[in-house]
Amino acid sequence: MAAQPPKTTGPAGEKPAADDTPLRSWIWPVLLVMSAAAVSQGFVRFTLGYVMPDMTRDLLGSYSAAGLLSATNLGGYLVGVVALAWVGHRFEGTRLLKAGLALTALGLGLVAAAPSVPVLFVGMGLAGLCSSLVWIPIPSVVNAHVPARHRGLGFGLATAGIGVSIAVTGPLVTFLQGVFGAGEWRQVWALETAVSVAVLLLLLFLRPVRRQAAEPSPQTALWTALPGGGRLLLSYFLYGVSFVLYTNYLVVALREDLEFTPQAAGRAFALLGIASIVGGAAGGRASDRIGRRPVLASCIAASGLLALVVPLGWSGAVLGANLLYGLVMTSVGAVMVAYLGDILPPDRMAAGFGGVTASLGLAQVVGPPVGGWLADATGAFAPVFVLACVCGTVGGAVAAFLPATAAGRRG
Repeated sequence: MAAQPPKTTGPAGEKPAADDTPLRSWIWPVLLVMSAAAVSQGFVRFTLGYVMPDMTRDLLGSYSAAGLLSATNLGGYLVGVVALAWVGHRFEGTRLLKAGLALTALGLGLVAAAPSVPVLFVGMGLAGLCSSLVWIPIPSVVNAHVPARHRGLGFGLATAGIGVSIAVTGPLVTFLQGVFGAGEWRQVWALETAVSVAVLLLLLFLRPVRRQAAEPSPQTALWTALPGGGRLLLSYFLYGVSFVLYTNYLVVALREDLEFTPQAAGRAFALLGIASIVGGAAGGRASDRIGRRPVLASCIAASGLLALVVPLGWSGAVLGANLLYGLVMTSVGAVMVAYLGDILPPDRMAAGFGGVTASLGLAQVVGPPVGGWLADATGAFAPVFVLACVCGTVGGAVAAFLPATAAGRRG
């Protein structure tokens, strides 16, 4: 999963929008950013989980190869995040966002038309790399358009696009396979490419914002001003492994191990997306009242425990588990950003965000190949979800020992 973008304190070098700015003046830029996030962090990340069985049978040949394909996508994203941590401040935010979305659409198009496995890997890698160009500039773009008193709503709407895309992808796959035939997957990627181009055309009307002043070196900012940095990065890494195993292999595990129909598996995963739309706001609110540390630790541990529905064969609990997983999934990202905001000054926020995002990205590169290898070696997906459970619960335990913050009663 992608981390929530940091809530920086002011627009990217522009005069802040006045607090009396009417809703109609700022809501459409936020909705455009939300749509871009839906493409770059939703379609690019989660569509593979829906069509993995079909792509594996048609082109990839094994779940180990499918895991490597997912790792290529997420590895590209990680490379982009690391690169932007060093040079991103040199570029204006909306230009990065537009360029990233254009290249993401190109990557999706390559996936849809790929005649061979190498071309498929190139397309997924390009889409992953360029999705970071969309995600990282979102804070400055939102800050530049949204009045301060509505900025929480603005960020909530922007990140809600990810949940919306997860929720609609399942029904979209079901509809397209009903039209073009069971097992067809290229049409799914092709339609998502068309949606990406449509969003890009609308984004061309988004006005630019000025670049932020250069920040301290990311290495210096992260390691000299991040209390408990090792524990924070370790817990987020373990959560990332658990998260990517759950979201990557859930649909195929439901179909192969629990004998769900493709339509039922897609609907089950769509519930995760629906719940994730409100999870960030709910988790953030809870952390304001209870404290960042207990909420973060509880949500990470819960994400691991919920993975047990597959190895235990609890078919009847899948829908409830997915609803809860969607809530905790976006809660982890929202509370992590709030935690960083508590312990870092504004000029170190982007570096801290880049560090935890890189940790999550590394986890999402490592997890899919390991999961694919386990599935191929054992002939089942139960071991994959046992590993997801172990990583999530251990990650939650590590998070419980993070330094306290002032939020909540004890934080």
